[in-house]
Amino acid sequence: MYLDLPGGFATQVAVLEKLLPEYLPASNWLLLGEQAVRSIWQSCSMPEPPISNWVNTSEETKRMETILPWLEGWAARGVHRKYTLVALGGGVLTDMGGLAASLYMRGIAWHSWPTSLLAQADAGIGGKTAVNLDSGKNLAGAFHHPARMVIASDFLYSLPLRHRESGKWELIKMSLIDGDLDWARSLLHCKTPDVSDIKRAVQMKADIVHRDFKENGERRLLNLGHTLGHALESASGFALLHGEAVGLGALAACLLSESLDAAVFPPDFIKKMAERLAPLAPRVPSWELCLPFLRRDKKTESENELRFIIPIPGARPVQQKISPEVLETIHAKLLLMLNIH
Repeated sequence: MYLDLPGGFATQVAVLEKLLPEYLPASNWLLLGEQAVRSIWQSCSMPEPPISNWVNTSEETKRMETILPWLEGWAARGVHRKYTLVALGGGVLTDMGGLAASLYMRGIAWHSWPTSLLAQADAGIGGKTAVNLDSGKNLAGAFHHPARMVIASDFLYSLPLRHRESGKWELIKMSLIDGDLDWARSLLHCKTPDVSDIKRAVQMKADIVHRDFKENGERRLLNLGHTLGHALESASGFALLHGEAVGLGALAACLLSESLDAAVFPPDFIKKMAERLAPLAPRVPSWELCLPFLRRDKKTESENELRFIIPIPGARPVQQKISPEVLETIHAKLLLMLNIH
């Protein structure tokens, strides 16, 4: 499928059962790959171009200083504007690779090959590229959408269970945006999501991004679970994985929906979410640690006003501004529910 964007831009999206070399650029390409997936790439007889960087990335290394040596290396090797970067890895690597591509020679083309469920369901679509600053996640970045995104299920079966579970929360987030609790329930009960779940989530996100590329309206719905989630992730010192933090943020959003009388979620659904997230309770930071990150979040209107996405069963979410004091109460309720289970 193609994601067509304003200004004549387009992203080709391919969902594959197996890795196929014909989806790589025909010529003039360089590879930036996550070291952890190199063995899978090689076992599938996928090519490596002369200019290949295999790196280890993490939220702690998602910094501008990590990118600069890549740019210097490309310049030293004679990479020019006709080159295409293939970024192969999880959401951290594709975020950083896309940003590096946007900066090099004021922008070269790039292809995203996300290897984690989290990246396939979320980070790969939409053109958001960024690195972290001391003040918070993804505060330095640019919109630079990939010309192609290739999703291959070969990578998913190699993921540790914790990372598969983490990625699944981005799919559950999409089901809540769609207002489809049956889809959300099926995801809560499965071990590994089906390829059809990934295709549905990608198509949903692609449609939303097509209608609102610069996040002026509808695209803000994709932030469901992220306002509190990013704060939890950063305040935990990244002891929480991104998807885990989004899951906690999504549960908090459901609780907030009820507290604001926007909607009531079925008790069994809330209970199941809490049960799946309960093992994370020891990693959840205090409200006092979260608050500074919330106030610096990109989605914050002011220090005393947070823009929050409120899910509604059977319908699209709504956007609402709330005070930090309201969210503090929800944070306390979230902790209570996790520790009960």
